[in-house]
Amino acid sequence: MSTLAMGLSAAGATALLVAGRAFQSINVVRGHYLAAALTPFVIAAGEIAVVGAIVLSGWAAWPWIGAGGAVGAVGAMAVHRRTVGRDQ
Repeated sequence: MSTLAMGLSAAGATALLVAGRAFQSINVVRGHYLAAALTPFVIAAGEIAVVGAIVLSGWAAWPWIGAGGAVGAVGAMAVHRRTVGRDQ
């Protein structure tokens, strides 16, 4: 796998993980019970993928993981607002 492909997979895995965690935080605060029960499966997939990216790339994954985290956090905020919505 090329360096770019490894970096992009690390960024994507981290975006998934951080988006899942951010989404879950919003779910809990706003009382979205069904979404809160389903989101841990997304978080688990992200955790496994990030660990795999670190195993394959080591410290070279660091900037990609940081970028993925930023994309995941901001993306989760935007997606949650448009899908699950506001307080119940």
